[in-house]
Parts: sequence; C-alpha cells; structure tokens
Amino acid sequence: MLAALVALAMFTAAILEAHRSAIPLIRVYDGYWMILGAAIGMLVVGPLVWRWPRERSLVAILITSVAGSLAPLVLSALRHHMPLPARLRGAWFIGGADVVGPALVIGCMCLWFAVREHGTERVRPASSVR
Repeated sequence: MLAALVALAMFTAAILEAHRSAIPLIRVYDGYWMILGAAIGMLVVGPLVWRWPRERSLVAILITSVAGSLAPLVLSALRHHMPLPARLRGAWFIGGADVVGPALVIGCMCLWFAVREHGTERVRPASSVR
C-alpha cells in the first residue's frame, strides 16, 4: 500500500511539473512527452517481464522508465538536427526534465513494487523439470 501511495505521489508530481513547465507559445511540452514515453515503455515491457523474478524484472523496469522518458527528447533532437547534449540540457533547465525524469523513474519502480508481490513469479511444476 505504501509503494502504491508513493507511486501515485510521484506520478502526480511529474504531471504537475510537466504542466508547470510547458510553454505552449513555443510548443515546448517536454514533460508531457517524457511521461508518454515512459508510459509506452512500461506498457510494452511490463507484460514481457511479468513472469521474471522480481529482482530481475525491477532492473528491466528501471531501464525501461529511464529509456522511455529520454526517448522523446532524443527523437526531438534528431528531428530538429540539434546536438543531443544541448537538447537534454534545454529539457533539464527549461522543460522540467529535472523533476519529471526522476519522479517517473521512482514512480515506475514503486508501482512495480506495489503490483508485483515478492514470490509471485511463476515457477515451473516439478513434473516438467528433467
């Protein structure tokens, strides 16, 4: 229950910061794009690692949440022919990535802890082990 509440708090903080740091005048929505990227990554990877042991699947969720939140920024840098470090630095200072990114990663990990109980991974029956 505590992990679910922390996840909810982190996702709420990410959404609020994405809203606060959006600049509609020049179409800067980095925080929202990061949230969308992490959500798509979790929707794709979550079912694939569901049956893995909890410790190994948590590492996959960590990598997915980081990669998913950075992917829209990398694609934006490539699309606009910008150097990647400059694009990431701009998102960090202007686009709210300094709050949204860590909040997403912590929220995804806490959500995984809340959803995946310890010891619930599927074990093959002894009759199928040779």
